[in-house]
Amino acid sequence: MKIVVCNVGSTSLKFQLLDMTNEHQIARGYIERVGEDDAIITFWVNEEKVFNSKEPVKSLRDAVKKSLDFLLDKKFELLNDITEIDGIGFKTIQAGKKNGSVILDSEVLQAMEDYSSLAPAHNPPYLEAIYMFKELLPDTNLVGVFEPGFHVDIPDYAKVYGVPYEWIEKYGVVKYGYHGASHRYITLETVKLLELNPENHKIVSVHLGGSSSVCAFKNGKSIDTSMGFTPQTGLIQGTRIGDFDPFILPYIMEKKNISLDEALKECSKNSGLKGLSGISADMREINEAIENNNKQALLARNKFIYDIKRYIGEYLVLMEGINAITFTGGIGQKDSALRKEILNSLKFLGADIDESKNANHEQIISTDNSKITALVLETNEELVVARETQKVILSNK
Repeated sequence: MKIVVCNVGSTSLKFQLLDMTNEHQIARGYIERVGEDDAIITFWVNEEKVFNSKEPVKSLRDAVKKSLDFLLDKKFELLNDITEIDGIGFKTIQAGKKNGSVILDSEVLQAMEDYSSLAPAHNPPYLEAIYMFKELLPDTNLVGVFEPGFHVDIPDYAKVYGVPYEWIEKYGVVKYGYHGASHRYITLETVKLLELNPENHKIVSVHLGGSSSVCAFKNGKSIDTSMGFTPQTGLIQGTRIGDFDPFILPYIMEKKNISLDEALKECSKNSGLKGLSGISADMREINEAIENNNKQALLARNKFIYDIKRYIGEYLVLMEGINAITFTGGIGQKDSALRKEILNSLKFLGADIDESKNANHEQIISTDNSKITALVLETNEELVVARETQKVILSNK
């Protein structure tokens, strides 16, 4: 079975073609600056770059057509015909009660429309791309692998907020959780690598990057995660505010004489690491500023680490213990000092970090005697989407 996986942004389109017989990536592509005259188009075949160009790509529709033209180009021998694509999987974000791994039928697409306000940077471009694929490939299975789908087993009492029940019942105001594809891959890889009992394990998955979240994974299920109704909550992130008192909003609106939209923009675009540091959302630039004795940069980093520790501590209690903690994402994989500080706070539980392995970003960074195994893994969200897409297609035959 051959699956195309699509990751759609407001000005970008990434895709992979995978042969699911052996889960081999046949080809991939990345089109950046969609809508510009100097869009960057890059295509690879078996990890060899075969095309790189700057040229006009006026719309997502053009990006989709260029991607399909590449996959059908005879000189690359990828596909003989478009019908060889058995399905197209999308790393979709939000569809309310329709969240899961599902065929993108009219009901699911309507749910995406209805919940666009929860993911305004994601749902609209995904919908645009999905409608294009439906038009261009009307007989091909289109599958949405929704980010909150991994978290559907979170208990009701952990999902709800202390809001009027009407908000929950009528308007779907609950914790949904995100980064589902990443947490799914990381937790399953952790179970496999450590040969843990599939029905008896406790893992904390820590995805740290421009967007960050922590997940408690117990006995094959996500039982809680730091992101909530939207991806804005939980840890402070690159530009997102994270957990905070909602009554700050009317206060700051009055003090600054700004609208709700303006206040929310500050919460999502100018907060988090960027807002606290006053420098950047990029941890590498924050670390450079700390070396130059920038106190705001240090505050931002310390707050980020504090939030991670806070959620890990919460999940240790909820799961009544822990077998492993796994780091992924750009920061999680590359910031050894951050990992060390977090893991050292677990020494009282018998966690013991191997300084050399951690500094070299090895797969397992704890000592052989550590009571908690610490890992650093590269996530593979596209493979998760492909697997889920295949599963949905086979179950619907």
